[in-house]
Amino acid sequence: MRELLRTVPNQITAARLVLILVLWVLAWKQQPLYVAIGILAALISDVLDGVMARRLHQVSAAGSKFDSLADNILLPSCVVWLYMLRPQVFLDHPVLMGSAVALYAAAMLVGLVRFKRFANLHLYSSKIASVPLYIFMMHTLIVERYAPVLLYTAAGLFIVSSIERLLILCTSTDVTENMGSVLLIWRRRSKI
Repeated sequence: MRELLRTVPNQITAARLVLILVLWVLAWKQQPLYVAIGILAALISDVLDGVMARRLHQVSAAGSKFDSLADNILLPSCVVWLYMLRPQVFLDHPVLMGSAVALYAAAMLVGLVRFKRFANLHLYSSKIASVPLYIFMMHTLIVERYAPVLLYTAAGLFIVSSIERLLILCTSTDVTENMGSVLLIWRRRSKI
């Protein structure tokens, strides 16, 4: 672990993991504004660690897996915080929210069963889905109500991303963190 924390990008990822612990405390203390600010800080750190890794030429498989670990803790935590702090979203849309959570959990479970690890694939669809998802989270926590259009956009893109992850995990014989998309993978296969 000490070796892992020698690089700046991994230090940023480690700080995000510590921040997640702090956000759990804030969620338990019913502090939605501070949780929203913390989610923004986590999102910035997620972008920053990747940028710094590339700029400092410190990209590594271990760093990518460490970043994935933080992502795999942050996203489910956000769902629980949303339920703790704004349960009305789940009460008003049980099928939508249940479907989104079930598909994400299914993808994580398939990765665990097939590849003996949680496979966070850093797909383009996941990156696209994360923007409205985190905007929805922060907006809902700050204004004390939710915007249905933002909810449907975030949940819809998240569901598409989870389905893509499931397709890749069910059809691939090997996975790496930076797979791109289903279309890129199938294109590579057709060239072989």
